[in-house]
Amino acid sequence: MNIILAHGILGFKERFGIEYFNGVAEHLRGIPAKVFVPEVSPTGGIEQRGEELRSKIITAFNDGTLDPNQKAHMIGHSMGGLDSRYLLSPASKKTSGEDVAVRIASLTSISSPHRGSLIADLLALEPAEESGVLNHLQGLVKDLSGLEEGAGKILNHFGVSLQGLEDLTTESMQKFNQRYPDHPAVHYFSVAGAGRPGTIATAVLLLPFHEYIQSHSGQPSDGLVHLASARWGDFDADTWPCDHAEEIGHDLDHPVEAPRFDYLERYDEIVKRASA
Repeated sequence: MNIILAHGILGFKERFGIEYFNGVAEHLRGIPAKVFVPEVSPTGGIEQRGEELRSKIITAFNDGTLDPNQKAHMIGHSMGGLDSRYLLSPASKKTSGEDVAVRIASLTSISSPHRGSLIADLLALEPAEESGVLNHLQGLVKDLSGLEEGAGKILNHFGVSLQGLEDLTTESMQKFNQRYPDHPAVHYFSVAGAGRPGTIATAVLLLPFHEYIQSHSGQPSDGLVHLASARWGDFDADTWPCDHAEEIGHDLDHPVEAPRFDYLERYDEIVKRASA
């Protein structure tokens, strides 16, 4: 079995001993499976990241990192799901030798903002409306942008970029969905986080964003993406009880600890469903 893990914006394969998909690749290799974790531009747009992803996947099939005799199952977190949709779409630019879709059996997106992110709208200064919460969040954004390296480390976990948000706004995603239809031979699945159980739905750093989404959509979210936007293809109604960072194995309240939520079990479920 071949599995490809696609990271979100400002993501990475590994930095300073920290994996974006914390322990996921090693866990899935126990299936057993060949697991490929490509790294693409952390701040590029969907098309740029998608083309980089295409090139790396072709190389992985050619050099044996992925088994060329088997199709692969893709799992994309946050923007990684959108990069993957672009890559697979018949409308993306490619030559016959670059048509990776013929080698992909399925794509499962995890809290990808398929219909845009209210938080991307906010950070791109295109908010739904003026409000006290908005003013607070805009102040938070300004504070984060001035923290340079510290902000970057925090936002790495968020899957949000202050420099490359345009592609994730509601308006941009409407255009993307019209331009890049799904591939008819690929099975599309989606899952989503709906926040932690109990009174505190997300890590403290994500709570203002969670409140903003709740006030403007009235829907559960993982602190960055609300459920209606995360739905694509066959959606699993059994939402994940976690926030956006916990979906990839990181607890922002306790950075040196793994989440209490059993995220690895959910990746097992993704693979089981995709390969059925």
